[in-house]
Amino acid sequence: MARLSHRHDTTWPATQDRRPGFRVFRLLWRTQNTTRAFSSNTSNGMNTMKQTVDFRFAPDARRAQQLDQEMRSELAGSIRYLRDACLGQIDFDNPALSRIADELDNGALYSAKTFSIYYDLVLAITTDQHEEAAKLFASLAKEQPLSRKLITGLDDSVGGEIYASRMMESMPEGITLASPSGQVQRQFTENFQAASQLLKAGLPELAGELEAIIHEVVCVTGGPHDRGQFHGGSHYQLWGALFLNGGLHATRLEMAEVIAHESAHSLLFGFCTQENLVRNPDEELFPSPLRSDPRPMDGIFHATFVSARMHWAMKSLVDSGLLSAEEIAAAQDAAAIDARNFRDGFCTIAAHGDLSHHGRELIENAHDYIQRAA
Repeated sequence: MARLSHRHDTTWPATQDRRPGFRVFRLLWRTQNTTRAFSSNTSNGMNTMKQTVDFRFAPDARRAQQLDQEMRSELAGSIRYLRDACLGQIDFDNPALSRIADELDNGALYSAKTFSIYYDLVLAITTDQHEEAAKLFASLAKEQPLSRKLITGLDDSVGGEIYASRMMESMPEGITLASPSGQVQRQFTENFQAASQLLKAGLPELAGELEAIIHEVVCVTGGPHDRGQFHGGSHYQLWGALFLNGGLHATRLEMAEVIAHESAHSLLFGFCTQENLVRNPDEELFPSPLRSDPRPMDGIFHATFVSARMHWAMKSLVDSGLLSAEEIAAAQDAAAIDARNFRDGFCTIAAHGDLSHHGRELIENAHDYIQRAA
């Protein structure tokens, strides 16, 4: 699903599976009467998340690197299975797919576009659209790893229209994404770099986490006739990409806050390769303290955890000694709102949430932090 950033979180229900892992493909695999887990067959011998990743609340750059690599190794294993399952039935470039899978296992950073093509390919295969699957296999075979982290406008991004359509497919009617003007993009890049320097100096673990899981920052704007405003977002089928409105977040503190917000959403996506964090069905809606409309528990969980992360970022920047007096006042005000939003959201989760073991650990650790700090 697309995640739209705002102080009162504006996340929207997913139209399909709500987690970023490979659940759709796991279901396909089960029809082949196999019980092998994806992460048990990566060529680099990575252990499963339960063995390697902890669920502490504070940012952890090394853990983020593990999550990022696990997501890429999951994709590698899935590509290999698609290759083997479709051999002789659908035309594709076998050596190219093998190369991509091997490079993913060895740490190559493929773009969010690669993940998007994969999800479309699985859908085409599972619905017997073999001609479309052949086209998507061909597109996947052409993918190349990124050479560096990218900060681009929407039109200049690796994914372009693919990114726009993927993000907008689950956004509410009346909100669109457009490419920014050159001036807006230049100012956005300056603000993003200033905020990144602030985070590196004051919050190095959060900066490291961002560096580990975000590889494409895409500057966008809204459409001229939109009935709402897009602040920022991410999508579980676009792993590694972050979309931010270049016309907003005008100061380094505002930009640092939205970075903390969106990187936390992406982090939660990364925790989902082994199991859902939330088991409540998306059709089950609850009153949300962070939104005026009823929300699925997954959206409330995300918004609540992210509120705690934003509080951590604002409080830690205040304590860093790097902010001006005006910035300190703004950060303290923001942190107070974040703490209130977290407590309200946590009450809803405690009353109605059906959480997995991972989900429980994450939200309880966030609660422990707020109890100590706020």
